[in-house]
Amino acid sequence: MAWSRPRRPRAAILGLPYFGRLLEGVLAERGWGARFYAHPGRDLRGWLRLLPALLRADLVYLISSRAERRSPQDLLVRLRRRRSVVVHWVGTDVLIAMDEWRRGRLSPAVAGRAVHWCDAPWLAEELVAAGIRAVHVPLPVTGLAREAPPLPARFRVLLYLPVDAFDREVFDMATLLRLPFELPDVSFTLIPSGSSTLPGPLPPNLEARDWVSDMDALYRETSVLVRLTSHDGTSFMVLEALSRGRHVIWTYPAPGVCQAAGFEAVAAALRDLYTAHAEGRLGLNEAGIQYARTEHDPERVAAALEARLRRLLAANGRRRSRGDRTSTAAD
Repeated sequence: MAWSRPRRPRAAILGLPYFGRLLEGVLAERGWGARFYAHPGRDLRGWLRLLPALLRADLVYLISSRAERRSPQDLLVRLRRRRSVVVHWVGTDVLIAMDEWRRGRLSPAVAGRAVHWCDAPWLAEELVAAGIRAVHVPLPVTGLAREAPPLPARFRVLLYLPVDAFDREVFDMATLLRLPFELPDVSFTLIPSGSSTLPGPLPPNLEARDWVSDMDALYRETSVLVRLTSHDGTSFMVLEALSRGRHVIWTYPAPGVCQAAGFEAVAAALRDLYTAHAEGRLGLNEAGIQYARTEHDPERVAAALEARLRRLLAANGRRRSRGDRTSTAAD
């Protein structure tokens, strides 16, 4: 009797392209029939074209999503019934969902039937108020460095401020742009907003660059990363910088991170680091290296995420055999 090869589980992935393509590759390496689809947004025809693939898939994975009533995601969760839809929240999408909840427009189907994961534990805590039960499931960060290059001879600070107007609402642009003026002896690089996207003339110690494709080279030129947000998920950029032994000033706490917010606190932290550099005392951020490479080891994180997905598929099979139409909200 000939043995048949087990069918590969099929995953349809939608959402933010960077994370979607990353997950497509991670699952494909582990034997999944995974495919990332460009998100149709509110284009009804686009959703109709995608619908057959979304209904055939064993699992639909939405990386960042909308959760209001009568949204395409609401309909998708209803149509899939006993087969899982995973919503992986990563940051500003939580702000949008909480706003929909406060307006009374949150979809009970998305909130109650979908499986909800968050890439940061504080995002799960925020969603509780809206009745969304989520668990912390990290995403694999493929840009971590295996070795930390030495800190550059010239002290340089990397600032992150996105071009998109909506994303800028959660960034402390006033502090980020004030720092170079107040610290004229320090060299700054700002990405990914070119000078034409920023208000007013820039000081000579600030270089504003557009999107950077070779981040590894930029990290080698960087002593300190500054990321200031009023709301954030787990920042891949923070973890990438930490894995290279760079110092990080961030609004959120993490091992190896200097947690600071507001101009005075951030400027004071930068002055301390600059003084340590000038006196020859600034070494690699060993605590950050240890945290990024152990807690966020990409192979371990990817294996744990895939194990969760396979448990969901097994649970789907058990529910179908019982005729149960409900779905667990978290794994």
